[in-house]
Amino acid sequence: MALIFFSTAALCDPLTLKYFQTDSRYNYRIDLLKLAMDKTLESDGPYSLAPVHTKMPQSRGLRFLARGEKVNVVFLATNKERESTFLAVKIPILRGLLGYRISIIRKNSLQDFARIESIEQLKAQYKAGFGNQWADMEILRINNIPTVGTIEYENLFSMLAAKRFDYFPRGINEAWSEVAQRKERFPSLTVDPYIALYYPYPVYFFVNKSNLKLADRIERGLQAALADGSFKALFLKYHSSMIEQAALHNRKLFILKNPTLAEGTAEIDSSWWLKHD
Repeated sequence: MALIFFSTAALCDPLTLKYFQTDSRYNYRIDLLKLAMDKTLESDGPYSLAPVHTKMPQSRGLRFLARGEKVNVVFLATNKERESTFLAVKIPILRGLLGYRISIIRKNSLQDFARIESIEQLKAQYKAGFGNQWADMEILRINNIPTVGTIEYENLFSMLAAKRFDYFPRGINEAWSEVAQRKERFPSLTVDPYIALYYPYPVYFFVNKSNLKLADRIERGLQAALADGSFKALFLKYHSSMIEQAALHNRKLFILKNPTLAEGTAEIDSSWWLKHD
């Protein structure tokens, strides 16, 4: 008599990953999520991707995640509120990179920014532009950075070009690609080469509070990718050229406090890319 054995994973319906963050800013995070899933194929079975292509603001996407509807995974910077509302996989997926902020400015402001010597001067003379729903808007406010906010991400570029504010702080992984993608519409914009802001800012995968199984699979997949080096390889593939271009060692670095982090948040290991003297 032939005995046929089926694994538990094979008997389960394939996992469907539903996420609303679909534009090019999130390509690395999506690929890292796929890598984590691939590392757990044998143990947990197949999966599929079901990005939500309906445009929605971050607040709406998070409401769906909290209700367990339409969205079951997001990839965002953390804070106390998000960790109390959702279940975080506490492995920093950007290795501290997003906490180092360089700014998109107008080309005719380059010499003005070259003359900035302190955070106090920046605060006194210039206004930042930022997304109202982004977690680090609160960080800028706590540090008394004058800031103009808007819900629509795309509006920030037109507002900067129209002199509604003076600079738009971006992650090292964001600034140049954003300017390049919009150079025909906003030829007056460029990346400031003189200044960087820093605040500790871990980025995690988050799932619904009750979805322990998905959180566990993501965590095991990331741990496996850390162990075999594929996590690091993917990170460097996406970010090495941007890190070199940012030339942090040549910039004035202004450090901001971030009291929005949950108590006990671990220090981020940035040794893959940030070399200390």
